[in-house]
Amino acid sequence: MTLTLAGFFAVSYIPGAAGTDSRVVTVPFRALVLALLIYTGYMLLTAGHLRMRMSVLSLLVLFFWTAYCTRFIVDALLMQVPLGRPPSDMALYLFGICIPAFVVFYFFKEITFYRKALVSTMLALGMCCLISAFWTRTTTAASGAGHKANEVVNHIEYGHMGVTTIILSLFVLLNIGRRYRPWYLSILATGAVGLGVFTLMAAASRGALVAGILVIPIAVYLGFRRGSMALSIGFCVVLGVLISATVAYLSLKGEDVIREIASASAYSAASDSIFGRQVLIRDAWHQYVMNPWFGSSIVERNSLNYPHNAIIEAFMATGTFGGTAFTVLAIVAIYRAGMIIRRDAEMAWLPLCFLQFITGAMFSGGLYLNVTLWGMMAVMLGVEKRRTRSREVTGESDNALRTSAHFEPLFSLRNR
Repeated sequence: MTLTLAGFFAVSYIPGAAGTDSRVVTVPFRALVLALLIYTGYMLLTAGHLRMRMSVLSLLVLFFWTAYCTRFIVDALLMQVPLGRPPSDMALYLFGICIPAFVVFYFFKEITFYRKALVSTMLALGMCCLISAFWTRTTTAASGAGHKANEVVNHIEYGHMGVTTIILSLFVLLNIGRRYRPWYLSILATGAVGLGVFTLMAAASRGALVAGILVIPIAVYLGFRRGSMALSIGFCVVLGVLISATVAYLSLKGEDVIREIASASAYSAASDSIFGRQVLIRDAWHQYVMNPWFGSSIVERNSLNYPHNAIIEAFMATGTFGGTAFTVLAIVAIYRAGMIIRRDAEMAWLPLCFLQFITGAMFSGGLYLNVTLWGMMAVMLGVEKRRTRSREVTGESDNALRTSAHFEPLFSLRNR
């Protein structure tokens, strides 16, 4: 989990520091991730932790991935149409990381297995935010805003790195789930929150900001209800100070962050970025309408790019049946995310991260390279609590309920 959420950010600084091509670093890294996923899947399978039961949901997963992979193979190998980037790069992302990560996370049913990943992932992301504050270059957009980016990671991904860092740090800092941690972790979490806020604002990514506005208040609310109320109130005050200080600092450096992410014009068609996305989505949908059964292509044919909307992209690439399958999977995953947030506050950082990435996928990114979306979606699709009683009704402790909770696929075909 730590490698999925923080790995690419950690290696993204190496090409610039070493003065080498990004593929020299990213290709071996993807090979390492694939090897670790295969090893992890093998170890979990031999230990009996991977439970592969067929269900309606599993059939939908199998159908979508079959349709999507078939579309890529037809475009890249059979028809050999231009795809906007080397097919080998796309294949490395799709077959080397996204699908293996989805398979391992989907078939591993115990959500509490990820409990220890919270602190390690928070520390890894916090360190990445610290490095980016001093090392990552800032490119100036036409609007005057500065965007954090390097040879591997763009400013949108940097913005999401900041949001994820804030989410994980809040779970440690606010003791969400009544899980109290050592004082030094609270200090590190406080620093990570500040670094996450700075990274989010410095990235000047509107998609990441929208995702943060959606999920960060939920984390604070969980702090009020299932953590430390005093710390939650204090965080709300400090957050306002952090945002104001960050904006003031970036303004002194000549970066007009407010104009880029907080003005009305930044979200209207007057913005080149917004207008370009509207054109991509319109063209992608038109190409789906013209090819409703099997879709048109793995990429939008005019721009040779993904349409920056996961739902539209699924219909464009796989047609009506594949797009419907993806939409159903997304809806089920969102439902289960809400269920886990409601019933297991300590592990709610997982569904919050999923909600962040599915929100971001509606504004940017492509399905064949969004490993964080697929990884977190697989976690949501792979687990469901059989027990429906809440802690308030049963009076059970967090640990008792968590120990007795069982997870299994929704719509299971076996008799119950």
